[in-house]
Amino acid sequence: MRAIVTGANRGIGKAVAAALLQEGWEVTLAVRDVASGLEAAAEIGGGEVHPLDLSYPESVTRFAAERGPVDLLVNNAAVSLAGFTPRVVEWTILVNLYAQMELTDRLAWRMGPGARVVNVSSGLAELSAYSPRLRARFLDPKLDRAGLRSLMAEYVAAVHRGDWQDRGWPTSAYAVSKTGLNAYTRLLARERPEWRVNAVCPGWVRTRMGGDGAPRSIEEGAASVLWGAHVPPDGPTGGFFRDQKALSD
Repeated sequence: MRAIVTGANRGIGKAVAAALLQEGWEVTLAVRDVASGLEAAAEIGGGEVHPLDLSYPESVTRFAAERGPVDLLVNNAAVSLAGFTPRVVEWTILVNLYAQMELTDRLAWRMGPGARVVNVSSGLAELSAYSPRLRARFLDPKLDRAGLRSLMAEYVAAVHRGDWQDRGWPTSAYAVSKTGLNAYTRLLARERPEWRVNAVCPGWVRTRMGGDGAPRSIEEGAASVLWGAHVPPDGPTGGFFRDQKALSD
């Protein structure tokens, strides 16, 4: 069984890669910093390290072109940038949503029936922070890729104008990017019923992103991701989970 884990040089990604290796998986550690990826591989006892920078489309294209068959894709890498400016919003959505979509789509032809995709999301993505109108649009069972991109473009435009709150959007580019990732999870599950595609929230974890004050260990956070990696062929798909329990979208 062959797995790709993005952002596997540290934190949750590294813990997931280590657990999969112990189970006998062939694991590709997809990392922006190859040196730290090699250190991580040495620490966890294996795995192939390959460069992947989600900030650059050419890096995504090159990485996908060099891969063989894939049984599991864990879209774990993400950014959480300081500040709230149009540039921060655009960059966050690019990396946390569009690059994840592009990577998954480019690997799709290498993924056969029974493949699993685990999109690492966040509880901040829950739709309670949005206006009823926006919640309905995100949850529309007919939402397609063009509709999802339109929603993201509307958010960026609202931030540029300064009226995002009046239009029902939260003041968090990271949250919106993960809401978009959850929506992509649902539509990809519809497109690929032969796969198991789920979004998972690891909770607030003591990683570099989560900070030392977070209540959960890295291992606790990784457990939700690993559950998604082991969903059985007749298990859930298109859902959003934490600790094996469904979350409200």
